[in-house]
Amino acid sequence: MVTYSSVWVMLMYLVLTVALSILVNHNRGSSDDFSTGGRQFGGVTAGVSILATYVSAMTFIGMPGWVYQAGMQAMAVHLNYPFVIFCAVVFFVPVFYRLRLTSIYEYLELRFGVIARTINALVFLIVQCISAGVILYAISLILVRVLPISIEQAIIYLSLFTVAYTFFGGISTVIWTDMLQSVVLLIGSAALFGVLISDMSHISITPQLIEKFRVINLSSELDNDTSLLAGLVAVSFLHLSVYGTNQLIIQRTLATRDLKSARTAMMVCGYGSFFVYLFFSILGVLLFVFYQGESFDNSNNVILDFVFNHTNPIIIGLIISALTAAAMSTLDSTFNSMATVMTFDFYQRFIKQDATPHHYEKTARWLSLLAAICVIIPALLSISNESVLKTIASLTSLFVGIRLGSFLLGLFCRYANEQGVIWASVVSTIAIVLCRFTEMAWPWYAPIGTLVFLMVGIIISRYRGQLTAEQQAFVVHQATLWQRPRSGQYGLIIFGVLTLALCSYLPELVLMMWQH
Repeated sequence: MVTYSSVWVMLMYLVLTVALSILVNHNRGSSDDFSTGGRQFGGVTAGVSILATYVSAMTFIGMPGWVYQAGMQAMAVHLNYPFVIFCAVVFFVPVFYRLRLTSIYEYLELRFGVIARTINALVFLIVQCISAGVILYAISLILVRVLPISIEQAIIYLSLFTVAYTFFGGISTVIWTDMLQSVVLLIGSAALFGVLISDMSHISITPQLIEKFRVINLSSELDNDTSLLAGLVAVSFLHLSVYGTNQLIIQRTLATRDLKSARTAMMVCGYGSFFVYLFFSILGVLLFVFYQGESFDNSNNVILDFVFNHTNPIIIGLIISALTAAAMSTLDSTFNSMATVMTFDFYQRFIKQDATPHHYEKTARWLSLLAAICVIIPALLSISNESVLKTIASLTSLFVGIRLGSFLLGLFCRYANEQGVIWASVVSTIAIVLCRFTEMAWPWYAPIGTLVFLMVGIIISRYRGQLTAEQQAFVVHQATLWQRPRSGQYGLIIFGVLTLALCSYLPELVLMMWQH
């Protein structure tokens, strides 16, 4: 039951967010400060911001709902994080950071040309509009249960509120409010877990319940989206495009004080992601136990039904605040990164190349408002019976061939040129569209799109087009930007192997712990 106390808890969080944004905004700077915060953040701070950005309301609502339906096999798509982050830390982050980029798509112009840069920047804007729009819809599902407004009004109001503090504070406000939002998310999640676990003493272990804890599915069928094969192979391509070639994520590493801090930021995410998704997967199993497997028309409603019908007003307020914090953490990052790309990859590149830093700062702030308006459109189209998490993943897979393939081609193929990127972009997108007409599960769109992109890009580059003298010099310079992996970074590989071992024996471990 929602009461005034629930609303007051949520309002207290919103007031804290506004107060923090005002405090951070007290030190406004140049357009570089708006996009990279003066490059003065520590690795852990930036890492928590990355984790908070990607672990949004889509995880809070979508992951438990997906596990409620499919069991903890749904977690298989998240077992690749340590391996993916290792690749990002070794191959991508050093190049972007040492080039002192503001937008990572600047790299593509240095390596290939302006067309490759523009294609990828445009794809980024499209994908972020879709992803943020679905997230905005997800949190609006909750707000309409609390406030006397329609879902359309909730979408508009939340978007405008979030962009307001992003407008004034830039990436510095985004990162520091992410820290606050992480704390609120942690408190709300812990409260929800406590309520669920407090009523489990009378539950007996059944074979059906034990099966819900089974993570490892060795199926080799390509129509299975929760198999270990899909998780470790297919979804690795998708996650590498997110953590290695996505302005939304990489922008945090570019805001750190040095390369070591940039790598630390990514490693925080590499270690932390497993525990976050494990926690929300366990919530899904606990909800399955609580409802005794009751069927829901929309899996997104499972956690919402429990929160609003089986907890007290204070807990409702905490959960609402946690969900709002999770959504806002992703939305503010989206608005800032989209504004950065609009400003540097389009406005500065094509409209006004010789303006002052103050002019670009002002432009970036106003373009963050445009980004918010753009996100509202897909939010209104996001009503779906699928899990929100699966919806986002399937939509973003459409362009993963371009997003990941362009950078892989630039980093690892010395003779690759812009003609190869252009033709590969067209063919890989067509290949992924054709995949959607098959029974193939969505995780496989990413590797197919990427491998088709690389194959076409390499072949076309071999027989058409050539690099300019400047681009050839950049290829030589690029080779000096890498570093051999440090010993601490190999810990990600070890950690990844250990998490696989843990998941392999999770049902047996749960049974043993329950009996004792």
